[in-house]
Amino acid sequence: MATEYYYFVTGLPALHLEDTKLLMTPLMFLQSAEEHLNKDDYDLLKLLVVPNDLINLVNILLKEEDWIDENTISREEWIILIDNIKELKEQSNLRKKHIDDHVLPLVIDYLMHYFKENEVKTKQELLTDLFSIFYNWVEHHENKFVREWFTFDAAMRNIITALNCRKHNLDVNAKLIGNNELTEKLKTSKVADFGLNSEFPWFDTLTRLTELTDIVEKEKGYDALRWQWLDDRTFFEYFTIPRIMAYYIKLEIIYRWIHLSQSVGEKKFNQIIKNLEASFNFPEEFAINKR
Repeated sequence: MATEYYYFVTGLPALHLEDTKLLMTPLMFLQSAEEHLNKDDYDLLKLLVVPNDLINLVNILLKEEDWIDENTISREEWIILIDNIKELKEQSNLRKKHIDDHVLPLVIDYLMHYFKENEVKTKQELLTDLFSIFYNWVEHHENKFVREWFTFDAAMRNIITALNCRKHNLDVNAKLIGNNELTEKLKTSKVADFGLNSEFPWFDTLTRLTELTDIVEKEKGYDALRWQWLDDRTFFEYFTIPRIMAYYIKLEIIYRWIHLSQSVGEKKFNQIIKNLEASFNFPEEFAINKR
């Protein structure tokens, strides 16, 4: 039977998509959750932070200074791991000797191949590769909310990418996240809705959003779709871990916009918007777990 966290959930401040102030940061929420949740549920919550870990990893690989504080793997742990892989990449016992349980083995395999082949990849290529590994893995997770959330998130990202690539006559094959029936349809279908309209009730809304010329309005619309999905999936979840995970995702959404519009400053915010306009994937600044 699922554990119910009455005290923890009832003490959380209400969240609204248009909030401009927060009583806690995502990092503060994670720290508080660790004190209140049992280990299994906290491990589920931490899965929502894995995309941050992957972005941090790419920044380290490319020797960039950007760092996301909400993570499960510290900079020092990543650096030690990378050094071990570089030194022992031919040894099959690397994972048993040097890898903590919270690091996905498939990511380790990718890094071993990356260094062994001395591959040179762009930041976007690395992010797409690593996110694909993670999404392919998590779509089979035993927890229903975890599985369905990441499946929905990947579907949104991929459909937006496919719509934009079709609009600008670009090859979509290397830009999609994951490898499943949906990505195959997006690669091969010639019909206007890729044959997806009946499968995804929000497809028409997403299509209309991609046609907006105001990039901020467009991104806000994408987040509104995410918010509605979270509300729908947790309507009957009152004090359980799905409610807590949905709260964390919402907190990240709000915090990201507050950070972009206030802390980052107008100059960088405008640059991020320009990057969005020039990109057909989600730049890391707008990754769901990136502030």
